[in-house]
Amino acid sequence: MEDAVDFHGHLCPMSYLGVRMGRLALKKLVRGRERGVRLIAVVEFQNCLADGIQYATGATFGKNTLFLRDCGKFAASFYDLATEKSMRIRVGNEVVEESLIFGTEGQEVKKLPPNDRKEAARRILEKGKEIAERFSKMSDEELFEVTQAPYFKPAEEPSLKHVVCEECGEIVLEEFIKEKDGKKVCIECESSPA
Repeated sequence: MEDAVDFHGHLCPMSYLGVRMGRLALKKLVRGRERGVRLIAVVEFQNCLADGIQYATGATFGKNTLFLRDCGKFAASFYDLATEKSMRIRVGNEVVEESLIFGTEGQEVKKLPPNDRKEAARRILEKGKEIAERFSKMSDEELFEVTQAPYFKPAEEPSLKHVVCEECGEIVLEEFIKEKDGKKVCIECESSPA
């Protein structure tokens, strides 16, 4: 867990659960951490859970093996490209509720004046460690619900054909080029006033 803490920045309930979730997916689907492009993870909420999953599985946005389908749920689906096996793991409701206490209090600390944050943040991080420690004593079955996920095949990797935006001069992948006043422009330049 120490490396996962370094990766995420601190130990909190959701990053801990993400690591456990990722390890469970590997155990059931792949039987070990895969360095190549074999395991796909689709997270359903952009929060600390995703960092834990990324750390445990090695799935990344750069390898096109980590995807965000943000629907505000504390769950992720995992797909083994070699066997086409899949599963969805969600954090149990009671576990989510306990984790959200930490998250809510952490949000409140961010609202404090800078001089008051340090001690409050220390207390919150200590509470997060205590919650994660409690979770470490629980079984996977107590923490998660595992169900079958419909198989997901990622889209083909984008072509690397590119053009130079005629307004900003930056190189842009061809599929993201738009037309504006007869010029080939990037998405940002297309939406900016003339």
